[in-house]
Amino acid sequence: MKNSLAIVSGGALGATLRAMIGTALNGVPVSTFLVNVTGSIILGFFYQFVQSNHRISGTLKKFIATGILGSFTTFSTYSLDLFVYVREGQFFVAFLYGIGSILLGIIGILLGMTIARKMRRNPAWNG
Repeated sequence: MKNSLAIVSGGALGATLRAMIGTALNGVPVSTFLVNVTGSIILGFFYQFVQSNHRISGTLKKFIATGILGSFTTFSTYSLDLFVYVREGQFFVAFLYGIGSILLGIIGILLGMTIARKMRRNPAWNG
């Protein structure tokens, strides 16, 4: 029950953040792209941080990774954006958006992990 509540509350937070960014950027597909790349960086960082810090509870992991980041990033909206571009005949934009999201998502994961590793080497991190 505790894990479920952590996921639900994290999901509410992540979805709210996602909606705020969408509103601020007028809901254009750029907001989905930005959220997915940013979410990938944060998830990569969190994944690496958790790997090197065993004091983090399973409930907190679920709150952040599944709840917040799971609802913050949005594959379904990404897919809809691609569909709309293709339906409107904007094939080049659809290609750039689709491939760019995947590649920058992977690069974001690696970037987040690298930042976490570098921070982990800092003595203040362990303090």
